[in-house]
Amino acid sequence: MKRIFYLAAMLLCVLLPASAQGLRHSVCVVEPEYSDADKLLMGDYALYTARAGMRSASRALTAYKSEGTFGSGVVVEQGGKKYVLTNLHVIGYAGKATLTFQLHEKTLRYEHCEVTNIGEADLAAIALPSECEMIALPLYAGEIEEDLSIAAAGFPELANKPSWQLTRGSISNARVDVDSHERASRIIQHTASIDPGSSGGPLLLKNAEGKYEILGINTWKAFYREGVGLAIGKEDVQAFIATLGASKTDASNEMEPLRALSGEDWLYVFRQLPDSVQKDIRDMDWHLPLDPALRTLAVRDSLVTNKGKGAKKFERSATHIVTDMDHINYVRLVYDNYLGMNQQVGLQVGHDWLGYIATGVQITALIEEAMTEDEIFATKLGYKPIQVGKYMLVPRITQSAEAGPMKTGNIYGGFALLTDTRIGLDWRIPFNSVDLVLGLHYAMDWQWTKNDLKIPAFKPKSNNEAFNQYLQHGLGITLGLAW
Repeated sequence: MKRIFYLAAMLLCVLLPASAQGLRHSVCVVEPEYSDADKLLMGDYALYTARAGMRSASRALTAYKSEGTFGSGVVVEQGGKKYVLTNLHVIGYAGKATLTFQLHEKTLRYEHCEVTNIGEADLAAIALPSECEMIALPLYAGEIEEDLSIAAAGFPELANKPSWQLTRGSISNARVDVDSHERASRIIQHTASIDPGSSGGPLLLKNAEGKYEILGINTWKAFYREGVGLAIGKEDVQAFIATLGASKTDASNEMEPLRALSGEDWLYVFRQLPDSVQKDIRDMDWHLPLDPALRTLAVRDSLVTNKGKGAKKFERSATHIVTDMDHINYVRLVYDNYLGMNQQVGLQVGHDWLGYIATGVQITALIEEAMTEDEIFATKLGYKPIQVGKYMLVPRITQSAEAGPMKTGNIYGGFALLTDTRIGLDWRIPFNSVDLVLGLHYAMDWQWTKNDLKIPAFKPKSNNEAFNQYLQHGLGITLGLAW
């Protein structure tokens, strides 16, 4: 039985065309290489593009940032150099890629290969090392007609890994009219099976000598229909190959305008746009998943340069401002209930510096249990917020030192020192030009006054010849505006 199986296997190998086995020397797995910083950036934008209703772009960004994303590619030659041709959406924003050829007898892996060119028709080229002896495939020179027998080669996913696949079919539509893919001059529809991971692999036809030639690059699949694969035609492939070696283009450069912004910053800018513009950006046919984010900044810049209505919303110095602690200016009403000992209301007006140090003025009125006339006034300096987390619900820790004149009872002209620690949560609700800030916090205050001043509303902690010391703590709420 073993001998029969062995002979059958040998016979199968003999019957298989040599060119079919040789395709493994021309078709490879393409894995984009991203820096940790780029992964963090795309992960951040994935969260906030989803919140803006761009879920397809968000899913694509999540895939780019994760480990193990891959597609397929085919070897071509131009100017005496060999390149791997693939889809731009396979490479995304990576500047380098790992290319793996899974041969029958061994696996060849080339790491850190440079992405040299990108094209408008969802094409990208990766340079192969000079020592690589993989076989370049030529382009088909004949007419593309319906019912031609074709094959699709690539490495779609199987058990979470790229797996070699060679399928056969025919051309069912030689030129598809699809408006959403207008960057390609010809799109070929065919019946050869392709799956996720096949993107970037070649659509092939055998010539009279039994050798494979490239008709196009498999790029899309219609999941809502049976047996509909779509490939970028040879005309776009030929025009793109002609540019190789002449100049270099880099998709990663497109990320530069976004590196200075967080995803949350971008979402703040996006929500300032008119509703109709937001809808257009959500519905746009994006080439890469950060295209909607880049389009948002382009619209913002056009409004900034426009002297007409709407320009004030997009001052360049304010486009990075989104969180409460990042805002340049703020006005807050604060209410504190010190666990039944007393109540306090205050008005804060301040200015933030880089989101870490804020200076300003706070005027507070101290109210005893019966809400008597006793009052305290203080000037707040050195207010220092620390941001913990980066969400619409923003945890907030603040530490401040206060000093100022005070009035209590029948005594005027007194002076008080106060330290204030607050831990709480701020909920930000964005509007066109300002954010509404609602906060809940726990406050703990230490206060020192001259020994001849008595404040009945405060609970004394200690007394000495120079100062009276008091402690009060409790819960409070904040209502404010930030811009």
